[in-house]
Amino acid sequence: MAGGKGKRMGGKIYDKLLHPLHETTSFRLCCEAYLKAREIEDFVIVHRDEEQKLLLKNEFSVACAKSDRKTEPAYVIGGLRRMDSVRNGLTALSENCQFVQVHDCARPMIRTSTISKLAQEVARVQAVAVARPVRDTVRLSSERKLMSGLPQKTFTMDRSKMWFMETPQAIRKDWLIDGINLAVKKKIEATDEVFVVELLGKKTVFYNPEYPNPKITTMEDYKYLNFLLNS
Repeated sequence: MAGGKGKRMGGKIYDKLLHPLHETTSFRLCCEAYLKAREIEDFVIVHRDEEQKLLLKNEFSVACAKSDRKTEPAYVIGGLRRMDSVRNGLTALSENCQFVQVHDCARPMIRTSTISKLAQEVARVQAVAVARPVRDTVRLSSERKLMSGLPQKTFTMDRSKMWFMETPQAIRKDWLIDGINLAVKKKIEATDEVFVVELLGKKTVFYNPEYPNPKITTMEDYKYLNFLLNS
């Protein structure tokens, strides 16, 4: 998934996935991790526009050279929402494809070992996603919008049952297709792939990688990622 607009960057950079990061880019790091995973047979890159597509193609070629693997991905234009982009990407896969991993290329710390683990697990459990348990106290505000500096009634949530969701998320392809179609029919926006699995009444296994897998959302995130990569 590389077609996001990165609105929370405030227009400070052209593309958060192609912005310099430790002598590489977020997109290239993700590609290298996936290219080294021999369990992954086909690649689909969901992009924003033709200009970005050309840049992504160049980055993918560099990643192939560094990973010592030659393959040609399919390039598909994204949609208005995440689930639209995922559905567009699914159309580029062969009918023989049984399982799909969806990864947000704004998470450059993903490791090949995790990708391989998910590929093995999804064949056994049908749906598995990278996630980690919530360790902080979480409160729900009774206000309709988050507001700071004003008194508000809150409720403490049971964090023992909460997980922070990340990517990759590996799921049966037919479940993804059926779940997205159901979300469209019900006029519900799916925020990730596990959401559509829930809509179908199916269960998902959560896998904690036990290492940082942060997402680039603001410019401050580059400082943290550069620190991690330097470490």
